[in-house]
Amino acid sequence: MPSRWAILALTLVAGIASVAAQDTASAASGAAETDSILTKSVANTEKLRDSVARIVNKSSEEVLNIKSLLTTNARVTKAMNDLMLEMSSMTSRMEAFGVKMEKCRVELGAMEQEQEGILSPEEVSHPALLQLEMHAETLHRQVRSAKLGWMHASAI
Repeated sequence: MPSRWAILALTLVAGIASVAAQDTASAASGAAETDSILTKSVANTEKLRDSVARIVNKSSEEVLNIKSLLTTNARVTKAMNDLMLEMSSMTSRMEAFGVKMEKCRVELGAMEQEQEGILSPEEVSHPALLQLEMHAETLHRQVRSAKLGWMHASAI
């Protein structure tokens, strides 16, 4: 019969073997868990890298869009400033034109008042005036012939 020490030694060896087996199983399962964790970590890192790359690309596009908008805004602002300067110039020119037009109206009114005594072409062709013109020509001829007769008579 085995001695008590042998049983105890066998129990101790069985216990150590059991612990060693558990450690080996744990180590094997720990390695499997480590591989699983590493695989998940690599996958998550790739997802994070893709997300960061998308965010950086989107940010770059937004910066380019903002730059384009600012450039366009600057061009529009310059065009608006040019238009405002042109409008100011045109306003000054229109004011000067208005002053000159008013001066012209005053001069035209003065000329019309002066010409009220002068006959228009329609008034000149009036029958009464034509008859008056013929009488004036007749009178002129008579005066001339009288003058010639007087000069001829005084020469004799």
